[in-house]
Amino acid sequence: MADYEYVEPTGVILPDTSGLLTDVQSEYQAVFGADLVVTPDTPQGVLITAETLARTEVVNNNAAVANQINPNVAGGVFLDALMALTGMQRTVATPTVVTNVSLTGVSGTVIPAGSLAATSAGDQFQSVSTVTLVSGTATVNFQSVATGPIPCAGSALTTIVSAVLGWETVTNNPSGTPASATTLGTVTQSDQAARALRQNTLAFQGVSLAEAITSALYNVQGVTSLTFQENVSASTQTINGISMVGHSIYACIEGGTDTAVAAALLENKSSGCAWNGGTSVSVVEPASGQSYTVLFDRPTQVGILVKVTTTNGNEANIIQAILDYAAGNINGLAGFVVGASVSPFEIAGAIMSEFPGYYISQVEISLTSPVSYTTSVIAIGVNEIAQTQASYVSVIIA
Repeated sequence: MADYEYVEPTGVILPDTSGLLTDVQSEYQAVFGADLVVTPDTPQGVLITAETLARTEVVNNNAAVANQINPNVAGGVFLDALMALTGMQRTVATPTVVTNVSLTGVSGTVIPAGSLAATSAGDQFQSVSTVTLVSGTATVNFQSVATGPIPCAGSALTTIVSAVLGWETVTNNPSGTPASATTLGTVTQSDQAARALRQNTLAFQGVSLAEAITSALYNVQGVTSLTFQENVSASTQTINGISMVGHSIYACIEGGTDTAVAAALLENKSSGCAWNGGTSVSVVEPASGQSYTVLFDRPTQVGILVKVTTTNGNEANIIQAILDYAAGNINGLAGFVVGASVSPFEIAGAIMSEFPGYYISQVEISLTSPVSYTTSVIAIGVNEIAQTQASYVSVIIA
């Protein structure tokens, strides 16, 4: 009988299906006789084929489970478990929040938490707390029933859904007093994004080291990319175009609130180390109660025009592929991040990654000003981030 030990110290062996088929055919002939006809058009041939497919699925399942040990390819709950080893977790889905929504109606009416209202587009939002219409008015925050970036433009939340006696109007007036504002929700972090987060936060448990500081920054909610550098000398130095005072650090961060970013920097940098940057935030050290002024930078956006020449591509698909690449949504490609130069070759690879059947003959890129298309890499500074949008992309089918 064939040997079916496919798990070895070197990993999981994936046998050829044709080899498995031959093994099963031999087993049947060993039992029923060497003259047994085993072609697929016979009853025994059908059983042999089914058995071969079943064994193939078991082997493939073993390989899939084995791959979940590798953090670079793991997904789902397996990736969550690997991230938990370093105290990390993927970003969970959050609802869109609309603050200071104005309610009017009969004075004294109680509007319970969870009361529903809808936008003109039909998206439903629910109140987060119970309010009473004092003198016929009240303000309360609403959040979307569904999670994710549910849109709610100013004055769009106007339809009452829940039947509450005495509740007459609802509106999110951006010019009201207090003004209403909308914070879009987020979707659950994808496996690809979670793998990148894990890679960027491997030193999250440490402090002072550059890797520990960047890990802490990447762990701040909303941070998507950053650059970090140090000046270890006692004198002011210009490093990568950035003037840095002696014994100091410099960080340029995309995303996250100023307060959260500053707190992460203060908590993880070396004591006595100086700061650099154009954003200044006062942070109180919890242990001592002392207030520190933390400096860092926010990246300047650099607009990038993209011109794609293809023989068989679809314009809408190519534009979407470029936007996916820029947002970092293509597996294995970082996209447009802080300090990363823009490569037309990488953009072409991103398009063909999403649409392998497309033939891309040329990709040219340019700054939005001055406009000068090139097939060469455009350098981006450590305090800059490339940015593009659908209107910046042109597709030539030739």
